[in-house]
Amino acid sequence: MSLQGRIAESGQLAGPMRPEHRAGSVSHHGPGVQAIRRDILEGEQIYGIFGDRHGPTALIGVTNRRVLFMDAAYDDGRVALTSVPLKQIVSCSYITTVDQPVTEATVVGIKVGRNMFEVSCVSPEEAQDVHGLIMWHLIGL
Repeated sequence: MSLQGRIAESGQLAGPMRPEHRAGSVSHHGPGVQAIRRDILEGEQIYGIFGDRHGPTALIGVTNRRVLFMDAAYDDGRVALTSVPLKQIVSCSYITTVDQPVTEATVVGIKVGRNMFEVSCVSPEEAQDVHGLIMWHLIGL
C-alpha cells in the first residue's frame, strides 16, 4: 500500500488495519496451508496465512487466538505445525540488512520466550500485515 493510501481522512498517517476489519488474506495454496486451515478451532477467526515458503519458518497462520508456525527447521526432513497462543508472544520485529530500509523489510521475527521464529514474507506489505496483526494483540488494542 502506498503512503498516500495509508493517510486517513484526518490527514494523519494511518496505522495497521484492525484485525477484525481485515478481509483475511488466505490466498496461499498447498499442503502447509491445508494443514493450517484444518487446524483452525471452532470459534477461531483466521486473519491470514503468510510467508514465501522459504527458510525454517515457511508459513504462518495468524488467528484471533494464536499464531501457527509451519516449522521446517528439523535436520532430517521433518516439519512441525506449532501453535503459540498470542499471549505467549514476547515481541515482533522487522528484520533486514543494514543497507536496506526497515520499511522495505520482508522478514518478520516473532519472539516466543527466548526463541525467535523468522518468517520471510512475499512483500514488505505482507510483512507489515503480519507485524500489525501481532502488535494489535501485544499492545492490547
